[in-house]
Amino acid sequence: MRIVKTFWALDASLAERRHFPAINWNESYSLYRNQLDPWLCENVANDWPDVRQWAVSTLAEETKLQEIVQLVGKDALPEDQQLILEVARYLREGFLQQNAYHDVDTYSEPRKTYLIFKAIKTFNDEAFKALTGGASIEQIQAIKSAPRLNRIGTASEYEEFIEQLEKEITNQLKELY
Repeated sequence: MRIVKTFWALDASLAERRHFPAINWNESYSLYRNQLDPWLCENVANDWPDVRQWAVSTLAEETKLQEIVQLVGKDALPEDQQLILEVARYLREGFLQQNAYHDVDTYSEPRKTYLIFKAIKTFNDEAFKALTGGASIEQIQAIKSAPRLNRIGTASEYEEFIEQLEKEITNQLKELY
């Protein structure tokens, strides 16, 4: 830790679920955030720290909710908390889980990382608007474009793919409210 200034907590339960890399996102951290954020803001996007923090907070909230789910089941949660679990699933499966044998998914440049986060955040923001507007969690989960969030990492022309996906998600969720 003194030399590398980064801690990756390996997680056997993730490996057992075939989630690779099996790095626990709640326990891992880097001390380079203050050095990297200015560069990322300048070279990738001004709101990089905010979007990253949103993703980290969503995953931390999911961890808390999973404890409740194990006691009473997912259906006992209010719909807004069920939606947090759904968004966190897209963060885990669409961004954090990678396929080292896939030509495109083995590496994600900073711009692609940001756009993946933004696409999932777009789903989050529009889904919460739909929920507030009277849509049910089942209707939100049933939109056709949402499962494509899990395939962002494998899209070779990712900018076009993500742009189109965000439009589809927004349009489909707006139809619900």
